[in-house]
Amino acid sequence: MPALDSAVRQVGDFVVVALLLFGLTSVVAPLDLFLSSVGVEPPWFAGLVAAALVALALLLARPLRLRLVARVWGVGLVVTAVWIPLLVFLELRGNPVGILVSWAAALGVGVALTYPPLWRAAEARLRVE
Repeated sequence: MPALDSAVRQVGDFVVVALLLFGLTSVVAPLDLFLSSVGVEPPWFAGLVAAALVALALLLARPLRLRLVARVWGVGLVVTAVWIPLLVFLELRGNPVGILVSWAAALGVGVALTYPPLWRAAEARLRVE
């Protein structure tokens, strides 16, 4: 049974890392459009490489936990939900500076919304006793 336990643990670790990478691809996706707007045509796998580099930096800074993966997915969802309307409504398609500024703003909103002390403070304010 120890071999089965080890195999299950390795599959679980692989799934967590895969979820982390897929969550990070939505965070770094705007960089692909930025590179295209400055005249650099990135290869098809550039987003995955950028996500892997960010994941490596995250894993060097903190241990891999499911909470980290959930926060990354939250940031990715917020970046997508905020950045695409900014891109469309402000017509930033060919503007590299506008793309970077809107991506940074969306990333800031995503990080702020997934910051645990902010959630605790909001919960404390909204809690009815």
